[in-house]
Amino acid sequence: MNDYKNILVIEDESLIAQDLSYLLQDLGYNCIGIAKNYERAMLLFNTNDVHLILCDINIEGDKDGIETVLELNNIKKTPTIYLSAYSDHNLVSRTADTESYGYLVKPYNERSLDVAINVALQKFYKENNTEVNKDFLNNFTTREVEIIKLLAAGKTSSEIANILFISTQTVSKHRSNILKKSGCKSSTELIHQYYQ
Repeated sequence: MNDYKNILVIEDESLIAQDLSYLLQDLGYNCIGIAKNYERAMLLFNTNDVHLILCDINIEGDKDGIETVLELNNIKKTPTIYLSAYSDHNLVSRTADTESYGYLVKPYNERSLDVAINVALQKFYKENNTEVNKDFLNNFTTREVEIIKLLAAGKTSSEIANILFISTQTVSKHRSNILKKSGCKSSTELIHQYYQ
């Protein structure tokens, strides 16, 4: 997603934070900075255009990650994916009060991180940009429009294939053509254009 790549990392373990920054870069995202505590997170958030927050729950200082995200969302509603070595019910339920769009239990891998970010961005922009860009759809065939709408509804390639009674290879070919026509680099970016 060209316009929505800026990610704030809130993580107090330096090696994990640096590794996460490199992973984001490899995935095509821009890590705008690493915050170890609430104060640094607030500074980075207020001086950058942040599109998504990756936040460890246990961080340095008086405020934990959840409290920090609550404060940041008072400034600007921003999707958040929590990262934690813990997955107990009370901790996970506390994240529901924030703009939580995911929860990854450490250790995570590049693929799970990429999927979590894409799902979070798609869900956030679908929920917050509900008006369909009809002019955008004029550039596509009827079948391509069907596929775009199903992608926007969160369907996978295999689900789309089953719904439209076509092969997953055909869906993949259509998706590739749709991305070329739209100039988008990912399905997430495509869906954002669809809802603009």
